Amino acid sequence: MRLETLLPRPLDPCGGSECATLMGALIAAIHLDRRRARALGWRGVRPSGSLLPAWTCRVAGSGLVFGLVFFGEDADGGALRGTFAAYAFPLPDDPLLEVFPLEALRLAVDPGYGDRIRALSEHAETLSPFRIGTVSLRAAVDGSGLSLTLSAPARLRMAALDGVAAFSGGQRWLVEPGGWETDVPAFRLLLRPFAALSATAESLLGDPARVSLDGEAAPIPGFDAAGNIRHIPGGTGRELRLTAAFGSAGAQGRPLARLPLRHKPLEEESGLPVLHILTGFLGSGKTTFLRQWLDFLHGRERYTGVIQNEFGEIGLDAALLRGETQVEALDEGCVCCSLADSLRPGLLRLIGDMPAEQFILETTGLANPANVMEALSELRDIVQPGLVITVADALDLCRSEGDIAGIRRAQAARADVIILNKADTVEPAALEALAERLRALNRQALILPARHGAVAFAELDAFYADWADRRGTPLPSHRPALPRFGETVTHADEGFVSAALRLSAPLDEAALLALLDSAGPGLCRAKGVVDLRLDGGVTVPATVQYAAGRLGFEPAPEGEERYLVFIGTDISLPEAPSS
Repeated sequence: MRLETLLPRPLDPCGGSECATLMGALIAAIHLDRRRARALGWRGVRPSGSLLPAWTCRVAGSGLVFGLVFFGEDADGGALRGTFAAYAFPLPDDPLLEVFPLEALRLAVDPGYGDRIRALSEHAETLSPFRIGTVSLRAAVDGSGLSLTLSAPARLRMAALDGVAAFSGGQRWLVEPGGWETDVPAFRLLLRPFAALSATAESLLGDPARVSLDGEAAPIPGFDAAGNIRHIPGGTGRELRLTAAFGSAGAQGRPLARLPLRHKPLEEESGLPVLHILTGFLGSGKTTFLRQWLDFLHGRERYTGVIQNEFGEIGLDAALLRGETQVEALDEGCVCCSLADSLRPGLLRLIGDMPAEQFILETTGLANPANVMEALSELRDIVQPGLVITVADALDLCRSEGDIAGIRRAQAARADVIILNKADTVEPAALEALAERLRALNRQALILPARHGAVAFAELDAFYADWADRRGTPLPSHRPALPRFGETVTHADEGFVSAALRLSAPLDEAALLALLDSAGPGLCRAKGVVDLRLDGGVTVPATVQYAAGRLGFEPAPEGEERYLVFIGTDISLPEAPSS
C-alpha cells in the first residue's frame, strides 16, 4: 500500500481534518486522469467547501446525485477516523422521491433545489432529509493502512403513527396511520458510489481491497401527531456495514469475494480516445460552436485535439481555432469522400502530438455524416466513434417552408445531437415549429437551442455518459440502417463547388457586398480575410463570414493572406478589385 500517493507527508494526529484531506486527495487524484476515473464508474465530481469539506458526484448505473459531507475526526487507537454523512438526491421528477421523507419532496420541487445540492457544504443541514447513511475513513497514523466503511440501513424507515393528512378540499391521507412516511432502500442506493470510491482507493494505493460485510438489528422509529419520536414495539430493521480495507487495516464481518456493484468498464472505456463528429451546413456556425465547446473543455483541463476539414484550397477555420488547441487541417476536399484516406494519418499525427482523451472532427459544411461514419469504421483500432453533432442554422431553415432536403436533411437525420443555432434570430413560435420539423426527421436526437454557438455543454457530457452506461444500446448515428431516400446525397450530387479569390487591395463593405452579389444567386457561403476599409479611411484586417444573406466581420488572425472563398452552385468567380 502506498498512502504517500494520496498525501506525501506524515499524518498529523492533532490536525482534526486529516481524513477530509485524504478523502479530497483520493477524489482529486483519480480525476486527474478522467478516462481512468470513468472506467472506475465516476461520472463527475464537484467539491464544495464553503463550510465543511463536501463533494457531490454522479456515478455509472445511477440517475441520482450523491453527496459526502465531512462531520469530524477522532483518534481511534493508532489511527484517525473521519466521519462523512452520505446523501442521495433524486431528480425532482424521479418516482423514488415518493419513498423519501415528505420534507425531501418539498425541497426537491423548490426552484433552488439544484443550487443547494451544488453548494452542499453550505446547505448540509437543510438537505438532511436526503441523508441516508455514513461513510467512515480510517487511516493508520504511521501510513500503513487505510479502510473505507459504508454504514446504512437496509431500508431507512420512519412510520407515521397517526398518519399524515392534507386538508385542501377536504381531508385526505398522504400517509395512512401506521404507514411508512419514509422507506428508502438506503444501503442499496449508496453501494454504487461507495464501490467507485473503494475501487479508486484500490487503484491509487496499489493494493487489492479486502472486502467484508456485517450488520446488526436496529429499531425502527415512528412519529406521532405531536412530533414525538418513539420506536415501534417489535419493529426491527437491519443496519449494514460494508468495509474495503487496505494494507494493515483490519475489517470485521463476513469476507466477500468482490465489491458489490463495482463498475465493469465498458468497451468505450478501453483507453482509446473518442472521436466526435461535428457537422452542419455552410454558415450554420460550426466553428463558433466548436470554439465555445473547446473553451468549456479546456477550462476543465480536458484538452482536446481537432481535425478540421474545409471545402476549398484555403483553410480559414483552422487558423481561427489555433492557440491552446492542437489543430490538424485537411483541406482541398471533403472528408466524407475525397479525403477519407487522409483521416488515419491526420489522426495519428494528432494522437502523437497530443495524447488527449477525445478529438473532434469538424467536417465541411457539405459533408454527409453517413459517409463519414462509414470511413470511421476503418479506424476503430485507433479511436472510438463518439457523438455525431449537427449544427443547424435556425435562420436559414426557418426561411424554407418546405421539407428539409439534401445535405441539410442528411446531416440532421444522422445526428445524435442537433444544435439549433442562431435561436435568437427567429421568433419563438417559428423556432418551436422548426424543432418539431427536426424531431419528425430524427426522433432520437437531443435538440439544444443555441445563441452564438453557446449551449449548456454539460448536457452533452450527460447525454454521452448516459448512452455509454446503457450497455449494448448504440447511439442513433452508430446503428446500421438502410439509407432512406435523400439521405445518401453528396455535395457533388447537388452541384456545389468552391472558388478562391486572392485579394491585393483593401475593400470597404459596399465593395465587398458587390463582390458577393456578382458571384451569382447560387452563392451559399463566403469567408476569408480582407483588409477592410472603415469610415474615415482606416484599414484593419478582418475575417469575413457570409451565410444565409448575413454578412459579419471579426478580427483576423495574424499572418493570414488576403482572400475570399466562395461556395455554392453555379459560382461566377468575380474579378479581384485593383488598388
